[in-house]
Amino acid sequence: MMVRKFAIFIVVALIAAASASAQNLLDNDAYKKATQLRDQAQQAYDNGDYAQAKQLSEQSQQYAQQAVQVAQQLALGYKATNWIDIARKYVDFAQQAKAQERYPDAWKKAEPEWTTAQSAYSAKDFQKSIDASQAVVVALQDVRLPAVATAPPTPAQAPLPAFYVVRLIPNNRDCFWNIAAYPFVYGDPLKWQLLYQANKQMLQDPNNPNLIQPGMKFSIPSINGEKREGTYKP
Repeated sequence: MMVRKFAIFIVVALIAAASASAQNLLDNDAYKKATQLRDQAQQAYDNGDYAQAKQLSEQSQQYAQQAVQVAQQLALGYKATNWIDIARKYVDFAQQAKAQERYPDAWKKAEPEWTTAQSAYSAKDFQKSIDASQAVVVALQDVRLPAVATAPPTPAQAPLPAFYVVRLIPNNRDCFWNIAAYPFVYGDPLKWQLLYQANKQMLQDPNNPNLIQPGMKFSIPSINGEKREGTYKP
């Protein structure tokens, strides 16, 4: 009974710790060793060798605890990768918008945080990298490109698309940031979160906006009362 209860503990603990990436749990060497020892402990128990079963069970528990830690670190690493990618987009956009000259206060706050985010990520201090990346986004969230005069829309202007199908573009792959920047979407990459929030339920991992796949059909919310209908066709 003791071995069976412990086997349940391993499964529950590991699934709870690694819910963000169950597939990577299978590649966790500590997890494989824990399950191997668990099976050996069960076999010893079934054979009536209770002392051996107890010893193997305790060893399995030690590896299970290691597996939980590895899975948690993996999940944190994925989150850090996600946030540093988002922060990089904000930094690149801010440089394009000449934020150092036009938004000096925002740039002064963001620049050291960006340095910290990169160095912490390289050192695998993922939580520190996440915190710094988020600080970059907060500092640069109001940066905009210089206004460009555009002709007002005419009544006969064709409606904008209401849906967009993710394309496979090798040199500049589709992502919420790039899609939001398309002129027929919003013409502003900083509005990427509008698309993300409207479509995240379609993602394999709703907490990771970078995991979008070609062929996904995203809805484009209307934000200024613009008329939208149909699907964009290149």
